[in-house]
Order: sequence, then C-alpha cells, then structure tokens
Amino acid sequence: MNDVVSLDAVRRGRRSAPRGIEAHPSSRFAAGASDEEFDDDADQAEVEQISDEERLERVSDTVVRALSRRQLSSDETHALLMAQGASDAEAVVLVARYGELGYLDDLAMAEALVERLSERQHKSRQVIFRELVSRKLPVSIIEEALDQLGDDQEFTLALDAAMKRVGQLSSYDDTTTERRLMAFLARRGFNSGLVRDVTQRAMATRKSSKGPRFR
Repeated sequence: MNDVVSLDAVRRGRRSAPRGIEAHPSSRFAAGASDEEFDDDADQAEVEQISDEERLERVSDTVVRALSRRQLSSDETHALLMAQGASDAEAVVLVARYGELGYLDDLAMAEALVERLSERQHKSRQVIFRELVSRKLPVSIIEEALDQLGDDQEFTLALDAAMKRVGQLSSYDDTTTERRLMAFLARRGFNSGLVRDVTQRAMATRKSSKGPRFR
C-alpha cells in the first residue's frame, strides 16, 4: 500500500503536529523533566507515530478494496475514508492520490451511470440527475455527462420503455393498460406531454385478443 498511501503527503496535508509531540525537548528540561522521563515521552511519541502510519495504511487498504468492488465518486470516497478513521485533511490527500492512480474519475463514473440508467433502465434526464446527485457527484460533472442525452434521445428512451412495458401488459384491457403505462413512464421522470405521446404510440401497437382481459 506504500504506492497508495503517501504518508509524506498526508503529513504535509495535516495542519497539526503528530500526536505525542507536545513541546520542544528543551522546554521539558526547563520544566524539570528528567532524562528518563524525556526518553519515555520520546519513545511514546515514536510508538504513536508508527501507530498513526499503520492506521492510515489499514484505512486505505479498506477503501481501495471497496473501490475495486464498486465505482465510487470522490466525495463518496472521502466520506468512506473518514468513516474508517481518517481525518478530513488525510482524506483530502488520499482522495487526490487515488485520482492520480486512476482509482477515481468522477466524469467517467457519471458518463457510465448515464449510459446504464438511460439505455438499460430507460430513465429520464430528471431521474438520472437525481440519482447522480445522490452519488455525491458535482453538478457540473453531472450536467456534462447528461449532455449526451438530447431531446431526440429522451423521446427514444421513453418510446422504447413504453413499447417494452405495453407488451408486458397484454393481459389487461386497454383502459387499464393505458393507465398503468402512463404511471410507469411518469415514475421514470418523463414529462406529461412526452408520456401522453409515447403512450398513444405504444397503445396503437396492441394486438386484439379474443382472450379475457383483466383490470
């Protein structure tokens, strides 16, 4: 983990002195501390400093494992680092380091989520925006990633979702199918005008059936 945890960088990012170093040695002697007491304090400071390094390595190990399993945003990673025991200043340094090493890329993450949520789940720009905000991605990054979804693609997404859904509602009568289809599209964040348009188009493709229809 030495290539991940830059302890020198972490120390530069910390605003306070390492724990266990309370004052210059000369001030301890001036206060009447013995050589033995000073040596004990110095040993304790060294132990605490080593413990601090080990703590950061363990924290970073845990977070890197998490990053290998799931894509996280920089802010999500910062929060995870602090939850694992890193200070705010340490988390800032480590997040920057992870970015340099390629563990973090907010724009690539946003673009991947936009593609998955739109093409696979047929969700609207509005819903995708909310989901990306919930992943602690910066608004500027989200807007850049959403630029790939124009008005034409929004219509295509809604129509594809409607066509797929209407086929799943074949056992229902027209009125029930239309109501459920419109509710389905509305939950995905498409505006009312678009919902009405693609619902009409999808309903027009329904095949007549002599079998029973259920409400």
